[in-house]
Amino acid sequence: MTTVRTITVIVAGLVAFMVGGGTHEWVPPLVPLVNARVVPTATHDVWAVTPYLPAYRPTPVVLRVADPTRVRIPAIGVDAPLVPLGLQGDGTMDVPVDFEAAGWYDDGPRPGEDGPAVIAGHLDSEVGPAVFFRLSRLHPGDEINVPHADGKNSTFVVTRVARFDKQEFPTADVFGPTIGPELRLVTCGGSFDFTRRTYRGNTVVFASLKSTQ
Repeated sequence: MTTVRTITVIVAGLVAFMVGGGTHEWVPPLVPLVNARVVPTATHDVWAVTPYLPAYRPTPVVLRVADPTRVRIPAIGVDAPLVPLGLQGDGTMDVPVDFEAAGWYDDGPRPGEDGPAVIAGHLDSEVGPAVFFRLSRLHPGDEINVPHADGKNSTFVVTRVARFDKQEFPTADVFGPTIGPELRLVTCGGSFDFTRRTYRGNTVVFASLKSTQ
């Protein structure tokens, strides 16, 4: 378990998403974060996504869904590999090394399991657009496909696209409990801060599971 020393977590109660077939359980607090310290992306990666995350605790449970392997978004021409991501020592979410790859937060649900699966990717790099450059162009009704290692595919339908200042990142909406399987896609957004060499906001896409087959 990653320990986040720089945030205050208030546990108002625990909700366990019990899913069948392996050994993993995601137990988030109902009130995930208060007094979160926002860490400038320039401390480790000038193009990083860096939502500030709570210290969610993985504990043994059963899994129904195999590891995700790719993310495909036909409406914006995305077909990219997925890598597992965790938290860095300062409590910020890790980001893919490859600007053409996206990453899934593997301390939370896998795409297709109950709860919010989170996939993050870069907006751009110093040489041009990256994997989620067109993420903000998605609209409700657009589909997101996530193939799994066992050959199955989870299809999600976009319900909302929103942009937030980094200081107001909606941690509870992105990482908090949901009824049924959900998906969140996260990248940078808003204007660019040339002093800190980072974007001032994040674009978040919210989607709900249509099917896994």
